[in-house]
Amino acid sequence: MNIKGVEMVTEQLTIEQRMMRITKPVLNIGLHISPNFNGRVMVYFENGHAICDRPLLDEEHVNTLDGFLELARMAGYKVEE
Repeated sequence: MNIKGVEMVTEQLTIEQRMMRITKPVLNIGLHISPNFNGRVMVYFENGHAICDRPLLDEEHVNTLDGFLELARMAGYKVEE
């Protein structure tokens, strides 16, 4: 890797805070999935620790209540609040 490549990797791993360059915090977690898994995983954290994880099925979607109501309205459903 050339010097420019090293600088780019260093830039990605550090942030500048108060005129000092510090290492970005990294969170390493283990997921309960098979080695050949392809897809999406929902992970729940408490205090920076992964408490549980669950692969999402292709037909499952994650949304907020407001987002779901907007989607229903766009699909032509009448939504009363």
